[in-house]
Amino acid sequence: MKINAKIPEPIGFQLAPMIDVVFLLLIFFVVTQKFILNEQDLEVKVPTADTTSEDPRAIDEMIINAREDKDGKLIVTIDRTQFTLEELQAQLSRQVRINKHQPVRIRGDADMRWQKVADVISTCTKAGVYNVSFSKQMPKTSE
Repeated sequence: MKINAKIPEPIGFQLAPMIDVVFLLLIFFVVTQKFILNEQDLEVKVPTADTTSEDPRAIDEMIINAREDKDGKLIVTIDRTQFTLEELQAQLSRQVRINKHQPVRIRGDADMRWQKVADVISTCTKAGVYNVSFSKQMPKTSE
């Protein structure tokens, strides 16, 4: 008796799903990079800290960049939009009406006078924001 046993074809590597995954990852990283760049004022050099732990960021955290110009005037930006302290208070008040526990991270310039940072903190408090944290960077290691 003759048995016809079919030998299955070898399974090949499917390239189309792999290309789809690569394009999705590429789109994801391009979009996230755009958000990261909007948050930061590149002229702000945050102070260094000796701690090795990184503070976790909240999902809806608002990033406030604070620095001084050459004349010593305070410059406050959020998403590359410049605000005065009064405008900042109004913006934060609107956010607090939406989210009572609105987290805020202040990226203060390391060379800025502490009084200016205190003014930004005071503005946050007046607006009803009490969940405030500060950005820092790790000290540079000399190798």
